[in-house]
Amino acid sequence: MSTTLDVVGATPISITGSTGGQRVVPLSALQFSDSAVQVKPTWASTFTAAETTALLAVAAARVASGELRKPPVPLATPALVVTAAVPGPESSGIAVHMTPDPTSQSIPIGISVTELDTYAGLATAAAAAAAIGADKAPAPGDPPLGTGLVQVKSGSVDNASKKLPVEVAKVALAAAGLDVKDGDGNVLFTLLPRPGYNATKGLTIQVKPDTPSNSFTVSASYDSAKESTSLPAITIQSLDPLPAQVAYLITVSAPASGAAVPAPTPAEGVTLTGGGPGLAARALLYTPTA
Repeated sequence: MSTTLDVVGATPISITGSTGGQRVVPLSALQFSDSAVQVKPTWASTFTAAETTALLAVAAARVASGELRKPPVPLATPALVVTAAVPGPESSGIAVHMTPDPTSQSIPIGISVTELDTYAGLATAAAAAAAIGADKAPAPGDPPLGTGLVQVKSGSVDNASKKLPVEVAKVALAAAGLDVKDGDGNVLFTLLPRPGYNATKGLTIQVKPDTPSNSFTVSASYDSAKESTSLPAITIQSLDPLPAQVAYLITVSAPASGAAVPAPTPAEGVTLTGGGPGLAARALLYTPTA
């Protein structure tokens, strides 16, 4: 579908009319359709075919010389600040999805969040605990406190085992946790959901052997949209508190310029960036530019 924009310039266009006299045509009679200049439909009946041809020829020449141009595109301004609820490197795996109506400040905005945490190349249960992190503040020599979607239950790790776990197909992770076992049925470690929200369907876990390496990968994912039959909604006047299934991953606040309705996010969402040890990833959502 073609996009139309006004024509901007310093002076109107003069042409010789069909009766031989001079006609001065305001630039408001013209528009850009993509890159071509055309007469606006509301003005079309005021010109003969010959006048239209002459008008568009002059307009095209002035566009080529830079005298006529499209209006400047307004810069997008920050609308909302999205910040990970829990600092850590995994927070850079969060994406936020919003479906606002840019024409209204008060119509509720559908909101959802997703996160994917992947811990690859794990050779032992101890390595998994060190990468994922534990559910309790560590003592010296213990795994760090986990900052992702899942944590390893303190005291559950078989540090002596060198065996790999059996594959665990993608499954919902309940509050009771999941025992990850070796081929003999021995528990290598137990995964627990990070506290803060009791997910019912949206939090899943998967354990897969790496090929051809002698290691394995643990993947945890969360999708707040799976927690309810319809998306929860917010307005820019009610950013706190967020719906619980969304607040599990993010906070949303106003930028220094004040909150505004953002442009709809792309299908894949807007990914937060900048997460690291002690650092919460963030993203800026911007107002529409057209």
